[in-house]
Amino acid sequence: MKNNRVLIISDSPDRRNFLEHHVRCHGLAPIRYPNILSAVKAIRSDPFSMVVVDLSLPVEPKLSLIRETYHYQPDAQVITIEKEEYLKNTGAL
Repeated sequence: MKNNRVLIISDSPDRRNFLEHHVRCHGLAPIRYPNILSAVKAIRSDPFSMVVVDLSLPVEPKLSLIRETYHYQPDAQVITIEKEEYLKNTGAL
């Protein structure tokens, strides 16, 4: 059976709820975490088909999370959600 678990990482409860709703609507199983530390523990031990990162944190912790994901979950898709203003302010754009 195909893994349909989606890890959602967001520091905003409203965004976590919004993302969870839409993930469920597509027949997937959302697993939610409010911060990177708890999400990294899950990435190291549980299988996910997709990881959605929506955090207003410095770029480096996010990149570290993404590196962990690719190391422990090489087949997982990674989606990051950011505001354009945040990306410009951090130099990512």
